[in-house]
Amino acid sequence: MKPAAVLLCMALVGVELFAQKTQTESIDLPAVMRLAGAQAPDIALAEARLEEARANEAGSLWQFFPTLTPGIGYRAHDGRLQDIAGTLLNVEKQSLNAGAAMGLHLEIGEAIYRRLAAQQQVRAAAEQLAAQRQQTLLHAVQTYFDLSRAEQTVRLHEESLKIAREFSTQISRGVQAGLAFKGDELRATAQITRLELRLSQAKERRRHEGTRLAQLLALRPTIELLPVDDRPLPLQFTKRDLTLDEHVQSALAKRPELAGLAALTSAAQHADDGASYAPLYPILDAQYFAGGQGGSMSSSRAGFANSAVTSVSLGWKIGAGGLFDTSRQNLARARLTQSQLNEKKMSDEVVRQVVDAYTSVQLLTQQVSLAAEGIRTGEQGVKLALGRKEWAVGVVLEALQTQQDLIQAKLDYADSVADFNKAQF
Repeated sequence: MKPAAVLLCMALVGVELFAQKTQTESIDLPAVMRLAGAQAPDIALAEARLEEARANEAGSLWQFFPTLTPGIGYRAHDGRLQDIAGTLLNVEKQSLNAGAAMGLHLEIGEAIYRRLAAQQQVRAAAEQLAAQRQQTLLHAVQTYFDLSRAEQTVRLHEESLKIAREFSTQISRGVQAGLAFKGDELRATAQITRLELRLSQAKERRRHEGTRLAQLLALRPTIELLPVDDRPLPLQFTKRDLTLDEHVQSALAKRPELAGLAALTSAAQHADDGASYAPLYPILDAQYFAGGQGGSMSSSRAGFANSAVTSVSLGWKIGAGGLFDTSRQNLARARLTQSQLNEKKMSDEVVRQVVDAYTSVQLLTQQVSLAAEGIRTGEQGVKLALGRKEWAVGVVLEALQTQQDLIQAKLDYADSVADFNKAQF
């Protein structure tokens, strides 16, 4: 095969692979909200942490129960052995035991407070999972609004470029007929170049937002997502009749981040109580063996018969991890303080978020109205400019500039609507 034919085949294959890799899919807001969190890695990680907390909580319950150890033991001795009186004897003996031992080592206070803390850890992990779901949904929806804004920008720049090319063609005809200035033609050409650059940048931005949304929705990044919205549409997510204080109180009562940190603070409180009061509880050691035992000088099975041993003791630990361990108490108190400060910090952050969003919604409502008014004014200006051009009162460049002003007003409206929807959500 000739080199030219080989290059042609390679080019065709490359075009086909590129077409396969850049599939375009349309998506709307309800689909984004359904898919958000379905396979998100951050949510899966939060779910794994919840399972870990539940396993720890189950383990804190098992410590109240004894362990059962069935087994067989064999022992043999051959040689010198000292008896109770201190005399050394040559002894040869064997023994065999078989049965099950039930043992319990329970630090009562530690077990109680550890279980209370573990229960709060489960609650905290559950709230953190709920918070992660909301966070993933928030990021996905806001990214969709950014993608919608990028799509509107691309469409408006395409429209602007089309209009500029039409006017440039008219100016070129005027120059050829000797009715227009050559400099006006160059200005129109330069305008087209700038618009082509802006269109390319807008398409790059749209692709970036689509890839980011695909990542959040756990879709293939090779799919080019496009919004179905054909125009900017202000949405209504919040109750407009609520005051700022009502919004703040609702957020403080419902935000799972705060509930999760409150649970962690409660767990830290139980740990602090455990460091102070758990050592006051006794430590219970109990063991019971039931089975059989036998043995003699000649056989390990001689005289094999039933055997049972029971032992119970109570005690207290003094020192590290027990009574008078002030370093442990100080450590638990420091962790409790940190948890309380983190909860207060998050509470302040939630209030700030609500205040910022509420203020943004109020201001963006005005901006959307102003941007809509700008579009209406721009449309009237375009109509008048085209009329002047038709009656040879104006010039083509004036009409072109008026068209660009209208496009810019539509871009401002698309930006205001996107920011308005994001602030509400």
